[in-house]
Amino acid sequence: MSKPPPFIVARDQRPGSGDIRILSRRYAKGELVRVRRGVYLAKQYWLSLTPWERYARTTEAVALELPTAAFCYETAAHVWGLKLLGVPSHVHLAVKSPSHAGAGKATTTAAMQARSGNTGLEDVRGYGIFRHCYAGSPVHHRGLNVTPLLQTAVDVMARSSFAKAVILADHLVNPLHFKGISTVKADLHGAAKGLHSSSRQQQVARVIDFADAQSGSPGESLSRAQMHLLGFPGPELQLGFQDSDGFVGRADFFWRELRIIGEFDGGAKYLQDENLHGLSAREVVLAEKKREDRLRALGFTVVRWDWPIAKDPAKLTRKLVEAGLPLGQAKNKKLRLL
Repeated sequence: MSKPPPFIVARDQRPGSGDIRILSRRYAKGELVRVRRGVYLAKQYWLSLTPWERYARTTEAVALELPTAAFCYETAAHVWGLKLLGVPSHVHLAVKSPSHAGAGKATTTAAMQARSGNTGLEDVRGYGIFRHCYAGSPVHHRGLNVTPLLQTAVDVMARSSFAKAVILADHLVNPLHFKGISTVKADLHGAAKGLHSSSRQQQVARVIDFADAQSGSPGESLSRAQMHLLGFPGPELQLGFQDSDGFVGRADFFWRELRIIGEFDGGAKYLQDENLHGLSAREVVLAEKKREDRLRALGFTVVRWDWPIAKDPAKLTRKLVEAGLPLGQAKNKKLRLL
């Protein structure tokens, strides 16, 4: 993977050399985008990025514009590497004074081009700054000032729906993800006690108690949280199966008494090179089909779903009921949208 290009920072241009004028001309010609005030990148590079990549680079640009900035909430979570569902709408900053708090509009801009009549950013989402009055001391991580890991986690969980919070919590309690930092449930419960609202403390405590380090991916965490809210019986996670030919594989979800196996298909294993292990996407799909056939031959029902179904309670309910899972009483009759 190639190293991303550095920002062009106006204050670093040599005084009297004409560099500032060159920078202005390149912006006016449509070659550059102004990510934040005085912080630029090539427009074609900017347009080639994914939304998450643009969010990360906007965060870096904010840090260049405001060197003492401290990041909190979802922005700090992303810097720490915590799993989030969906790109945040703002870059979140912690400030001391309530008079400085509030949300601002996206400031990434490009010059209007006379020939086309547009900037080229019309269909590209930008990210503004949201300043929060926040008491706490930041730490330095990956070159940025951020709220501490456990505090960041409980802050985000307190602001999230149950399903979104479970995605983050499952990832956090897995000891393989944050070496050198204790993220056991007792530590998280301790951090949650620092939340000002008792209802928020209880909300986060329910998520922490539900979290499971065995969850294999954000899609699996989302699916399990939705199942819980909908009233389906809880599955066992990541159980391995064998037949007469040997090891078949591990199942994302298993309902032992019902002999039902559930599999979440995120799509990444068919698209990302590191998940293909030298095989083509077609070969991986065929291998999955053979694996599923072997599981069915053992007498199991296998049900599969993907992101659109996991995100939609009605579709997930229909899929699981058709597979034979009994539907109990929903834990939350007003399921919050993701």
